[in-house]
Amino acid sequence: MNEKDFVLGKGNLLKVAECKYGENAYQSPAALFGVETDDPLSLDKFQLVSGTPLSYNNYCDLDRLLQTVTHIAATFDLNCGSTPYITVGVKHGNACGAGVHDIDRHETIKRTVTGDPQALFGGLVMLNFAVDVEEAELLLSYKTEVRRLLDGIIAPWFSPEAIELLKRKGDKCRFVANNALSELDCHSLDKEPLVRYVRGGFLGQPNYTYILDINDPDLKKYGQVKEIQEYDFMLAKAICDTSNSNTITIVKDSQLLGNGVGQQSRIGGAKLAIRTAKDSCHNYSGAVAASDSFFPFTDGVETLVVAGITAILSTSGSVNDPKVIDYCNQCEVPLWLIPDTKGRGFYNH
Repeated sequence: MNEKDFVLGKGNLLKVAECKYGENAYQSPAALFGVETDDPLSLDKFQLVSGTPLSYNNYCDLDRLLQTVTHIAATFDLNCGSTPYITVGVKHGNACGAGVHDIDRHETIKRTVTGDPQALFGGLVMLNFAVDVEEAELLLSYKTEVRRLLDGIIAPWFSPEAIELLKRKGDKCRFVANNALSELDCHSLDKEPLVRYVRGGFLGQPNYTYILDINDPDLKKYGQVKEIQEYDFMLAKAICDTSNSNTITIVKDSQLLGNGVGQQSRIGGAKLAIRTAKDSCHNYSGAVAASDSFFPFTDGVETLVVAGITAILSTSGSVNDPKVIDYCNQCEVPLWLIPDTKGRGFYNH
């Protein structure tokens, strides 16, 4: 495998980094390729400051983390006029812990590492603020009696003391820095076309850039929500729409409680999100839920409402929309709907 084997619309790709192997040991050689770009968040702009070289899977997770974190930043910047502190953890590309806070960066770490602790084991964490000793201690040991093992941490900057605290045997924890993470806003989304190899060629499409605007006239609001629920909708939608579809995402008090990703039915995603939150011992009564597309039947919303979800954000476009709206009205559960043609969040289908 070499540079001339990869040609894209922008020209020849350049090898940026070698990977020990691809997704599996028998998929070798493997490498990261890039094009010349001024994008401060392109993967070649991320510097490994300590730890073993990033693997193929690490790069995949890093790219997915960027999608989720930049969508969170853009959503809050658009609706609130500023970007909060953000921490997100992923496993297999999907968020399994996330938290935001306007003034307390440490609270975002606490919310992330307690989101789905089992899934976060061996995962990657991205923060839009620097990691010093206090942050390192929270990532390492907050609410756990054993050392929390992470495969990598990505942040604008690390102190040497923080790296020493978080280091793993064999340098298995990667520390990756990019100062551009501290300046995320509504202009930070990746707008370059997406290209996907298929046998015999490539599929191409525009990138995913939809951002929830709570003042969008196309957003139909059936029932009023509290201000904190609006914030939770923002976080839930950004996470939901950058997770493998189909997805149902549950958020409460600016913390991801359950992410039901990659399901083949809407009700399956709802059940998985609830079970994930329950398995992590969260109190999800009073939480909000976001769906990446419309509910084709009422069973999905019924599952959420019976579990204690008190507000739902989805899309419209099903022939059963009136039944879904009527059910939520009867249960006095606010339902916000954006047209499926505008706000559907299918991702990595």
